[in-house]
Amino acid sequence: MSIFNIDSSNLLLSLTLGLSLSLGACQSLPKQPHLPASQQLSARVNALYQQGNSENVQPDGAKISSKSNQSEEKTQQQAQIGRSTINLVAAISEQNEVHPDLSGYHPIVTGANAFASRSILTGMATKNIDAQYYIWHDDQAGQLLLKDLWEAAERGVIVRLLLDDFNNTAQFDQHLVRFSRHPNIAVRIINPLMHRKFQALNFVTGLPRINRRMHNKSMTFDKQITIIGGRNIGDEYLSNSQNSQFADLDVLLIGKVVADIDNSFTSYWSAPISFDIETLATLDKGTTTDFLQGLDKLDENEKNNTRTSLAVYKSAIEDSSIDSDLLNKSVPFRWTDMQFLSDDVGKLTKSVSAQTNLVQQLRTLLGSPSKQLTIISSYFVPTKDGVDTLVQLADSGIDIKILTNSFDATDVTAVHSGYSQWRPKMLRAGIKIYELKSTASEEKRENKLWKARSQSSTSLHAKTFAVDDHQVFVGSYNVDPRSANINTEMGVIINDDQLAQQLHEALSDDLLNQAYEVKLNENGRLEWHTVENGRKVIYTSEPKVDTVDHVWLTIMSWLPIDWLL
Repeated sequence: MSIFNIDSSNLLLSLTLGLSLSLGACQSLPKQPHLPASQQLSARVNALYQQGNSENVQPDGAKISSKSNQSEEKTQQQAQIGRSTINLVAAISEQNEVHPDLSGYHPIVTGANAFASRSILTGMATKNIDAQYYIWHDDQAGQLLLKDLWEAAERGVIVRLLLDDFNNTAQFDQHLVRFSRHPNIAVRIINPLMHRKFQALNFVTGLPRINRRMHNKSMTFDKQITIIGGRNIGDEYLSNSQNSQFADLDVLLIGKVVADIDNSFTSYWSAPISFDIETLATLDKGTTTDFLQGLDKLDENEKNNTRTSLAVYKSAIEDSSIDSDLLNKSVPFRWTDMQFLSDDVGKLTKSVSAQTNLVQQLRTLLGSPSKQLTIISSYFVPTKDGVDTLVQLADSGIDIKILTNSFDATDVTAVHSGYSQWRPKMLRAGIKIYELKSTASEEKRENKLWKARSQSSTSLHAKTFAVDDHQVFVGSYNVDPRSANINTEMGVIINDDQLAQQLHEALSDDLLNQAYEVKLNENGRLEWHTVENGRKVIYTSEPKVDTVDHVWLTIMSWLPIDWLL
């Protein structure tokens, strides 16, 4: 019997679907995605770099001035920032001239450094900032970084913010509309949901389209320096959530590769499926039009430990020396050959060949490993064909190690079902599997406030892998069918033997304080080996998986949903 057949017991459901479809038929996306104001803003960005002018100018050539009510102290601070930034651009330019055909990278491991680097670089920019993210939460981290971008715009910096819409909310729309009212700011939403207020309707009226999402994450400053990796913008992604935290990896990049990332942003920003926020949402009647006044998560007098949370972000910035290190050219960038990879934006509309997909680019550039393959993936769904390939590699003598989330650490149970069923086959081939514990925490946290908040549940969110002794990928790409075939992704291949060796060596017995190593015993049954309180412990059943969990995981593993994961 077809799942689309409807009997009397499903009458209510059919009526609901009919109503939703009729609503969807009456609503469509705006015909004009790009308004003149945002197009003019992009033209100003182009003019800045074509003219080689270090000053931000409007189309008529007039400098953009700060608001008249700014205090003298703030104006002096901004002037100082401007002077420092000119030195920053010069410092980076000098390093680029020494390495004209190479790119420099520096890993950003902790959430504190991830937040501080974005905030401080925003404060140092003088020309423009382009940011592209899958998730930008309406929480303290999200609002603080929006505030930083607003203050940059007040100095005359042109800000373009491109966001995916899948995790957006009607409330956040209000912030974005107020944010984009600044003459130096434009916000676009890519592949947007049609129903802004009642978002559940989108899953009925437009599911095939909205299933395809922009998963890219990048933030580029003055076309000189950029941050890419696995992190979204939100408290949990920056290790400052009381409930959950994501262990992740970004890289700070300068040099030749920055131009490629900038070109990729431009292609997504200019795409006809990227809509100015003003075409999708308007301010609710009776609400404030003042952007700063509307930021409701930044009041330090709020309850629920808000004071401590905001203090963490402030302390992260105070503890960071990235600004002075950049100016003094003391950031330990490693210079090497890199290749930037990105899905074509046409993947979201299925208007380009699958041969252009990032996964195909990876296969071409990386080829097949000859010695080692180390995979760190938060959402590892290898599929039958992928497992067969890994087993063949292992049978040929390739040393393969994998780190992903344990059941208790993952934030997507369905993903665990798409991975866990393949563990025995991979282990029999000699592949080593590690699963991060939910109790793991970032190492080497120097800031006491960050340590105090490290008791929340931890989930792996990094997406990186090393091939042999030279090539490392860092980016947004998960080793799963969704990243390969549905969402758009981006990342860099870093050709560096030192980084590859560090990644290979990271998956070892030293990891067992933070993770389980999954093994097969002599009877062919799974065991989870770990270290707790300095003692080796072996679990003969999957840790923290009860009977109900096991039943659901088994049922989900039977369903043909791997392609969605």
